[in-house]
Amino acid sequence: MPGYKGHLVGGFVAYICFMFVFIAVQPSLITAFEWLCFTLAGALFPDVDVKSRGQKYFYYFVFVLFVMLMCQGKHQAVSCLSLIMITPMLCRHRGTFHDARFLVIMPVVVWMFVSILFPSIMRPLFLNIIFFIVGSLSHVLFDYW
Repeated sequence: MPGYKGHLVGGFVAYICFMFVFIAVQPSLITAFEWLCFTLAGALFPDVDVKSRGQKYFYYFVFVLFVMLMCQGKHQAVSCLSLIMITPMLCRHRGTFHDARFLVIMPVVVWMFVSILFPSIMRPLFLNIIFFIVGSLSHVLFDYW
């Protein structure tokens, strides 16, 4: 059971391995860095249900997103985000957030909702979500390895 540093290393290794899938794409340096950030965020995400660095970063991100949505007047999105914010507190550790099915389905559902709110970022966000899933699955792999 690695700590957050071990999960970050595991996420980085998963990122490097998965980049070979996209070797023909040749992303820009900024896009490659963006994918790395999403992979590392995914590598920390499953521990959001316990006091951890992953939880800390998750709530920082959600807070910024919350403020942005409030400023844009997207009150329905804020309501949904509020429900998402309390979900980790209702789950036991290594339960829902360590289930591979949840770690695949949840980001795809989030992508669908965000794509409805912001259709212009639908395609790039999908690729980011794929890398997030790769990172979160690396977390589970390292926890049970």
